[in-house]
Amino acid sequence: MSNTEISENSAELTDLVDANVAERANIREGLRAMHRVRFVMYIGAACVVFLTGPVLGYDTLEFTLQGLGACSLGAASAWLVLLSLRRGPPKEWMAYAAVPVDVGIISGVGLLLGGVSYTAPLAFVVVVVMHGLLLHTRALVAVVVCASVAFLVLNALPGESLPVDEIIIYLTILNLTALATTGVIGMGRRLTGAMLEAQRSEHEVLETFGRHVSPQVAKRLLERGMGSDTELRNVSVLFLDIRGFTTRSETLSPEEVIELLNNLFSFMVDEIDRHQGIVNKFLGDGFMAIFGAPFSTGDDAANAVAAAMGIAAQLESQVKDGALPPLRIGIGIHAGHAIAGNIGSSRRKEYTLIGDVVNVASRVESLNKRFDSTLLVTEAVWSLLEEPRAEALVHSGVEIRGRAGRLTLYQLR
Repeated sequence: MSNTEISENSAELTDLVDANVAERANIREGLRAMHRVRFVMYIGAACVVFLTGPVLGYDTLEFTLQGLGACSLGAASAWLVLLSLRRGPPKEWMAYAAVPVDVGIISGVGLLLGGVSYTAPLAFVVVVVMHGLLLHTRALVAVVVCASVAFLVLNALPGESLPVDEIIIYLTILNLTALATTGVIGMGRRLTGAMLEAQRSEHEVLETFGRHVSPQVAKRLLERGMGSDTELRNVSVLFLDIRGFTTRSETLSPEEVIELLNNLFSFMVDEIDRHQGIVNKFLGDGFMAIFGAPFSTGDDAANAVAAAMGIAAQLESQVKDGALPPLRIGIGIHAGHAIAGNIGSSRRKEYTLIGDVVNVASRVESLNKRFDSTLLVTEAVWSLLEEPRAEALVHSGVEIRGRAGRLTLYQLR
């Protein structure tokens, strides 16, 4: 099977999973809404039963027992479904469970009271609207059919019956109510789908770029959308390493090592974010940051240098104040073209850069040990900085491991 087929199958599987998630979300929230309304309505009807018996002239005890029995059955069915939803995902039968209960209760009350003329036709309409909260088309069709049949059966029984024209009007109202409710169902599904799509887009940004992107960057990524194609981009790449951290960590417990790294990376990542960069990878006691991809601000080299200067200044200040132990860092920055895009398998991708610019930036960072420096940038970065530039110590003809040519480096700190 080719990579293209695998990718297509994976995309189809993702769409299928999303469709199932959307359907389950619709059913779950619809069941909760509908059965909460049913529970409240039947409890309210039970309270009304105590007041209407004497007013209508029925036997108070008999009417009360029959009314409470019907209301208790409806409330119990709603409570059981709500309880089942708490214990696990919704089942298909839950969408239809209330149909025979509600239609049966209304029909039973109609029989006890003597026919359809004593049963408010609007009761069936209310049931249709209530079942519309479920956002389930097939269940809505089922309740409309059952309600229509029950109404016709009640009307055919001996006793008072409605004229044919009123029956037609009632059935028309019932079906128009169902059509209107179907429109609401469609709107509800579209809203649910839109929410799922937004969540999937956010999840894709976090999965691809990691959880160390600034809110501003994440917002722009969501607005722009996530493309799957790679592209050639002009970027500035920053590598940072904490000097002597391995030796220092030998005297610390694992918990102390993690705490120290978190304290260091906290303000360092904030500086990268503040200057429109992305921390692409954490590398143990260092990281790689990108400026200019997946989008550019137009002054990516200047942003990279400003972020590096800010990190160095904050580290120096916190060490001086005693907030951090004596530590030194090395930062290397290089600018150039790189292939940028989502690379990985169909199940897990990562946004990354491929190109000589990445390798050179890493090699430049390692040269800080040789020059006893904190921040080195290449001539490619230096040439992109606007005047007036900061003072720098120039290192000409520097040999870079793995490269045939030599570079000019500028030491800013």
